[in-house]
Amino acid sequence: MKSLKIYTVIFLALLLNSCTSTDPSIKVMNLGAAKNAVQAYYESGEFDRECAKIIDDAINQIEKIKLTDKSAVVFDIDETALSNYEYTKQIGFGYIHQLWNEWQQKGIAPAIKDTKRFYDYLISKNIHIIFISGRNAGVGEATKKNLIEQGYTKFDALILRKDNESKISAAEWKAAKRKELISKGYNIIACIGDQDSDLAGGNTGIKIKLPSYLYLLD
Repeated sequence: MKSLKIYTVIFLALLLNSCTSTDPSIKVMNLGAAKNAVQAYYESGEFDRECAKIIDDAINQIEKIKLTDKSAVVFDIDETALSNYEYTKQIGFGYIHQLWNEWQQKGIAPAIKDTKRFYDYLISKNIHIIFISGRNAGVGEATKKNLIEQGYTKFDALILRKDNESKISAAEWKAAKRKELISKGYNIIACIGDQDSDLAGGNTGIKIKLPSYLYLLD
């Protein structure tokens, strides 16, 4: 999943205070408890509440911008436009490369509702939409189909990683793709993603960061 490096259960275990290791400076928790905490966060409605507030703020900021006919917003896909939560829960909040590829090819990930609300707002303003995702280009058709079926029917481009770009860091690769868009005349007024790497580098405009506890990218 987007050159996944560190998974939720490890990340959350370092964040939440429960059991204390022999080193008093390190706070950890039981692995099962960490998974339960993640599940509770997503299924209690807290994730949706946080996303709603973030999108409300983003819309308020964009309302203050003077738009042009080349104004554009860049969207990440996984855990931004589309949710892979149910799939991730089914495999025990882990990562298996082959299963992840099979899941992407199914093209059935649901839209994250407040991201879709944001998308609809931007379309009403005639703002260009560009998707940039660390997904491999091999799942391009399935990804495009998934986006359209979830209501993301209008966008200028879907940019995915080619095989020869796989070793470039997520932050560097996405920054380079945004730079290419600028060279084509787009004015990027905002970027929305769930990882810091989605928003790192230049040409981002307003940085819209959604919460994500399913993985962490460097």
